[in-house]
This record gives sequence, structure tokens and C-alpha cells, in this order.
Amino acid sequence: MAESWTAGAQRRAWLSAALLSAALLIAPFLVWLLLPRPAPVMPARREPAPALIAPAQPERAAPREVEVEPPPPPPPPPRETTAASAGPVRGVVLDPEGRPVAGATIRCSDEPGLSANADAEGRFELPPEADGCTATAAHPPFGDAQPTRVAAGGENVLHLIGAGSITGEVVDQSGRPVEAYLLAIESFLPVGSGAHAGVNGRARKVSDPGGAFQLDDLAPGRYVLTVSAAGRPPARSAPIDVEAGRAARPVRIVLPQGATLRGRVVDAESRAPVVEAQVELDSATSSGANAISLALTDANGDYELQGVPASGPFSVRVRHEQYMTKIVPGLDARGAGSMRADVEIRLLGDGGSREELSGIGAMLSLSPSGVTIAGVIEGGPAALAGLAQGDVIVRIDGEPAADLPLADCIQRLRGPAGTRVTVGVDRGGQLLDVTMRRDVVVH
Repeated sequence: MAESWTAGAQRRAWLSAALLSAALLIAPFLVWLLLPRPAPVMPARREPAPALIAPAQPERAAPREVEVEPPPPPPPPPRETTAASAGPVRGVVLDPEGRPVAGATIRCSDEPGLSANADAEGRFELPPEADGCTATAAHPPFGDAQPTRVAAGGENVLHLIGAGSITGEVVDQSGRPVEAYLLAIESFLPVGSGAHAGVNGRARKVSDPGGAFQLDDLAPGRYVLTVSAAGRPPARSAPIDVEAGRAARPVRIVLPQGATLRGRVVDAESRAPVVEAQVELDSATSSGANAISLALTDANGDYELQGVPASGPFSVRVRHEQYMTKIVPGLDARGAGSMRADVEIRLLGDGGSREELSGIGAMLSLSPSGVTIAGVIEGGPAALAGLAQGDVIVRIDGEPAADLPLADCIQRLRGPAGTRVTVGVDRGGQLLDVTMRRDVVVH
């Protein structure tokens, strides 16, 4: 009986322990099911520093047909070197013997603003913009270098061409040599684009028993020479063509006997004689070779100028320090041994004008196109008639200007105030005829 109770007690104890263990396991689960659950709390996201962000990698997705931006165009190929990045254009100027020419002027014919001067060793430097231009060089007495395309970084050599010469003699009307005279270049048209400044009017004294002369170191081109001797008015040669490295055919210039110009110079207002006024051939008449001594007026205002042209129009210049200079045009002795011209001159005023003449008020120059108007005086007949700088004179009173030397064109346009002259000009291919009344022009 005791063993039976003991065994039952043990079974009851074991069952109680099992139930207690099960309750302990089930209770937390029932609490989790029955109690409300809070929303989950997500931890804060930490953004990496911008410098540490790795570049996005392209997705490796399967190909599919989608609208996408076209790919960017490929970068353009490297462009050719431009003048701005090529650096300056350097070179050297040589004479016909291959020697450097110091002081030569280099210009780009297709870019007139680009120029340079050669140094003591003949070397020059043009700005980068000259890369690829056509350049030439000029340096009297040589002829211009042939146009040459120059390039930055290249071996740019400009060769001047050789000079020429003129030989000749000066004689009087009977053919006898004139032993002493003054020789000058009246006009010169160069071959090429060089300016050859200082060639015109380059006068020199010549003394030779045979009347011979020789001009060396001449740039190629067309020349007209003038000569003058005591008592003999200036005379000119026919046009002479000088070629590079060659002597032109000998020329002969005949000096005629001159005439005598007499007259009186008076004050235009008071009519009183002007003493010690100078009377001389003007530059258009002398053309750089004037061996005629000027004349001075005496106490009565009288003068006598010997050696003026005996035929053809000429002009004289009358000067005095207290008076305006006056150019008297249209004088012509008409083959006689003497003629007379009285002159009135005006006192200098406060207007600044220092010279007066009667004509059309135009300045002329010689260019490859012909006799060209280089400028007009404001308010003068030429300006009022509409003539302008750059007009080429083709006719004067119906006579072709191409057949006349520059000095003759100037003389024909001058004349007494009130007389008329008709001038034909070429303006850019358009021919215009203009009739003007000559007038007194002051400047």
C-alpha cells in the first residue's frame, strides 16, 4: 500500500513539472500574439561623402527596342595651323648678287596693311597674319622682287631684280653739245608695286665737253628726263623704258634758246611797286631741272627773267615775305624773243592762306592709270563741278591726256580767271565730261 502511494506521488510530481514547463514555453508566445506590435524602426541611412561616391555603372540589361538619345558626334579632327598660332613670318631680302639688302620694304600685296622693313642683315619679320600672303620687296635702285607666297616656318627669300641705266647727250638747236646743264628725272612709273620715293626730281649738275650723261642704278620702269641750262628753258626727253640689268638706248635731248620775260610787280590794293619780289619759273614748268636764275624786282617793281620757254604755255611764281605767293599761269611767248607780264600781289591776311593761282583747283599726280586727280581744293571749280580724288583725266579740251606729260596737263588746266576748260575723266570705267570756269583759288 505504501509502495503504491509512493509510485502515485512520483507520477503526480512528474506531471506537474511537465505542465509547468509547457506553460512557461507557451506563455511568451501568447503574449506576443495578444499585445499590439509597434511599427518597425529603420536605422538612419548614412550618405557617403560626394568625393567617395563611386560612378554609376551601366546596367547590363538584355537588349530591347527603346527610344534613346543619339550618341554625341565624334570630336572634330584637329584643324590646320592658323596664322594666329603659326607665329611670325620670317625671311630675308637679297639683291641680284645674293647679298642681303638692309632697309628694304616688304609688303603683302593681298594684305596691304601687313608690312615690315629689313634689318641690317636683310632679315624681316611679318606678323602671324601674313602666313600664306603674297609678298614683295622694294628698295631703290633695284627693281621690286617677284611676288612670292610666304609662310610661317618656311625659308622665305625675296630676290630684288637688277637696276638699269640711261645714257645720252644734250645739244642745242644746232646740234652742238651743251657742256654744262642741270639734269633731273621729271617722272617715273616703276615696274611693280614699289613706291620708289625720292626718284622724281632727283637733279644733278652735269659738266661734260661732249654734253654726255649717264644715270646708273635706276629701278626698272618708264622715265622722262628734263634738262636746263643758263639762258635755256627746261626741255624734256621722250619716255624711256629701263629694263632690269640693262642700259636703255641712248637718248638725245635738245635744249632750245629761251626768251625773256619782263614786267612789273605791284600791290593789288595800293598799286605801289613791290621791291625785291622774287620772280622765277614755277615747279610745273621747271620739272625739277631749273637752271634759270630768279629775278628780283627793282625800286620801280620791274623785273627781267631770262631763259623762259619761247613757245608753249608756262607759269611763273612771284614771292615776297609780306605778300601771298602768286602763280601766274598761261604765259606764252609764241616764238618771240621776249614778252611782258605785269603782276598784282596781295598782302598776307589773317585767314592763313599763303598762295593764290587761277585754274580749277585740282592737284594732279602720275599713276599707272594715267594722270590722276590726287585731290581738289575745297570751294574750287573742280570741287564744285564734282571732280574727286582718283578720277583719271583722259581729255583736256578734246586732246587726249595720255599724249601729254604731267607738266603739260597742269599748264592746260591753269589759265586766266573766267576762262573755260572742258575735262574728260574716267571714274571707275564711267567716262564723264565736265566744263568748268577757271577761278582764283587760294590755299
